[in-house]
Amino acid sequence: MTFTTITTVSTKSRPRRFSLSLVSAKPSPLLNLPAELVIDILELVFAQTKPSVLSTISKAISLLVDIVLYRTVVLHSKESLVLFHRTTLSRSPAFFDSHVKKLVVSYKPQNVVTYERAQRAISVCTGVRSLVLSMWFGAACLTSIMGQRADGGVSEITLQSTDGIQTGPHSSKPSSDLQLADSASDCISHLRIAEPGEGWTSPEEILRPFGALRNLTHLQLSRRVNSNVENDIKFENQVRSILRTRPTKLSTVAVVIFPQSWAQDDDVEESDIWDTMNRVAELDQRLVLAQGKVEDWGKQWRHADSVTGRGFWKEIRGDVPKRKI
Repeated sequence: MTFTTITTVSTKSRPRRFSLSLVSAKPSPLLNLPAELVIDILELVFAQTKPSVLSTISKAISLLVDIVLYRTVVLHSKESLVLFHRTTLSRSPAFFDSHVKKLVVSYKPQNVVTYERAQRAISVCTGVRSLVLSMWFGAACLTSIMGQRADGGVSEITLQSTDGIQTGPHSSKPSSDLQLADSASDCISHLRIAEPGEGWTSPEEILRPFGALRNLTHLQLSRRVNSNVENDIKFENQVRSILRTRPTKLSTVAVVIFPQSWAQDDDVEESDIWDTMNRVAELDQRLVLAQGKVEDWGKQWRHADSVTGRGFWKEIRGDVPKRKI
């Protein structure tokens, strides 16, 4: 009698997580590459693979994944705030100090609880180099981050409007004026006031809380059409003064003109303030005019990979095609 041995081969594929874990048995050739190149590769891989899966490859890869994930933190909604706040409770403050280099807070808190939760989450990001803040987190956030650092550290600041220089309305602390120390002021090279405030704040009053700004190279100011004529004249004269008194390091002053909420966008370039500032630009090439778009500020920061902040100055200078800011 002949016996036939039948061998069965399972064709069921391994789970991806299990397959990737087998790679960790050997050192990955990826780790022989420069860290900067590995980070660029990981950013591309994120489009198809969850970071949590990549972290299982090896401890070294997991560390690099964290660098990519937390390098830019964008808090644009209640959900993103809750998730980040939860993460700050599970990791040490030192982790966020070393990992978070850019912090974007475009979220509008609905009450004191969400405001204070956001403040606690923001306060651990003491190592940031670039800050983008909505009007609700201006003075308090700048103070909590920059006030703790001997070197100031933050080189790029974008505020939604001049209203952000005051303590937020949901803050439990009394309103106070922002005043940066010289060490913090000297670190700032790029300062943007993205939109006009609800009331009139002169350029001199805007800059005063930031100190001497001895190393400022790029400045954005904003103005709204059909506003008070006397204030338009003050705005023009003070912009001229800024250009005159900062002849060396200051390379670009962007003046972004916004329409009134009830007006057509086409009115901007026909306005008196546009014509006035255009004459100033003809005398000093460092001044650049651009047209702003009402209520578009928060939409620019919905994604962590947004190039709005990085590309603003190139765009304003004409290195890339212009659009409404």
